[in-house]
Amino acid sequence: MKFRKFTPITVHKTAVSLLISSLLLWGGGFAAAEELPPPAPAPAQQGQLIQTREIDVTGDGKPDIVSLFGSKADTSSPYFDKLYIAVTGQAQQQVIIPLEGGYNPYMAFCDFIGDKLPQIYVAAETGGSGGLSYYYIYSLKNNVPTAIPLPEPLRVTSTFKNNYKVKLKIEETGKSFLIDLSDRKDDYEKFGVYKDGKVVKPLIVNVDGYGALKPIDKDNDGICELMGIQRITGIANADTIGYATSIWKWKKGKWVLMKSAVVKNVPQSPR
Repeated sequence: MKFRKFTPITVHKTAVSLLISSLLLWGGGFAAAEELPPPAPAPAQQGQLIQTREIDVTGDGKPDIVSLFGSKADTSSPYFDKLYIAVTGQAQQQVIIPLEGGYNPYMAFCDFIGDKLPQIYVAAETGGSGGLSYYYIYSLKNNVPTAIPLPEPLRVTSTFKNNYKVKLKIEETGKSFLIDLSDRKDDYEKFGVYKDGKVVKPLIVNVDGYGALKPIDKDNDGICELMGIQRITGIANADTIGYATSIWKWKKGKWVLMKSAVVKNVPQSPR
């Protein structure tokens, strides 16, 4: 598998603020990983520093300064319209990676792909009713920003059974899990799915994208897996009937599903 690569942007320290100001107006993101166009002239703007850390992400043996910045159209709002990562090396070379905006953005660092260097992980909540977030993983090896693709969400199908039960099947593994809906049987009777406990009008459940996709070191080997959590809803968006969970490990250039399940209550996941 070939990763998509950005052309790194190298600037002198005195020009950093001008470069950042211009990039704040550019709306690129993870989904369009391609060579960055030259920034257009723009009025001076200043991004807000959200998080910073000194850590070697380029592999030269020297700590880089990795910072997460954001800009807001409304300074009283918790929402960042644009986010970007700035990585500055010892030689004052700087790489800028633009991201989508969001709420409560944060960075974490871990070796996901087994190249003995930490990659940069960023998450930011979308703010929608589904509780979804944007997620990014970038490698900066040799000062070249490379977007690591994320695992596709699990596909889950449903079969409603008598006595207020639903069988949820994970298509990727073929395994099925039974969820008891008797705690909301009145709602399902009113909606017409059941009548006196018998299935009348089965429905198709909705499976959200990742509400969580977070780093965990399950094997304690210094290489991080990704833990995914997807919400499953029934008769309405507020009707959460369960969660699809997954553990993914990077092997031979792609994410491999190591473990998956459907559970009724949301599992604890690391921050």
